[in-house]
Amino acid sequence: MESVIAYLVGAFFIIAAGWILAITIGWNLPYDLLGQGLFWLKMHPWEDVVLAACLLILGILPFFRPRPRRLEPSFLIPSRLGEVRMSEPALKDIIIRSAQALSGIHQVQPNLRQREDGLEVLVYAQLNPEFVIPETTEQLQGKIKEDIEHYTGIKIVEVKVLVRSLEPARQSRVR
Repeated sequence: MESVIAYLVGAFFIIAAGWILAITIGWNLPYDLLGQGLFWLKMHPWEDVVLAACLLILGILPFFRPRPRRLEPSFLIPSRLGEVRMSEPALKDIIIRSAQALSGIHQVQPNLRQREDGLEVLVYAQLNPEFVIPETTEQLQGKIKEDIEHYTGIKIVEVKVLVRSLEPARQSRVR
């Protein structure tokens, strides 16, 4: 319904622009039609009331139509007893906890993408440069895949890691 209204409004503006453009270039027909239409409105007051009421209802109608609620992105968890869904923030929490369990990883920022064959995980990571990057990222990929599949049952198709920065380990000071 909203797209129909959008097309009608768009068509109205296109016609109005064409009408104004035709008058501007000196074509008298649009101007004459406008004058005749206004004269007709002046001579038929009851028809004007009906026309105005219809236009008013059509103009107000979109404001009273309930808007569909946007559902939070969620992912289907396999279950024999019914549907179970897990929110995106909950899955991201599992990924962050998986990363925190590994040494050499300071911070991760996960993104999820649902694919037909399962879930794709993209992780932006901040690593400690003292650790070997290929080994650390491979451990991270394995841990994320293992934890999500273990805790949720959601099949992980791919875990991509983008190392955004290397952050040296901070020494804690004792005073």
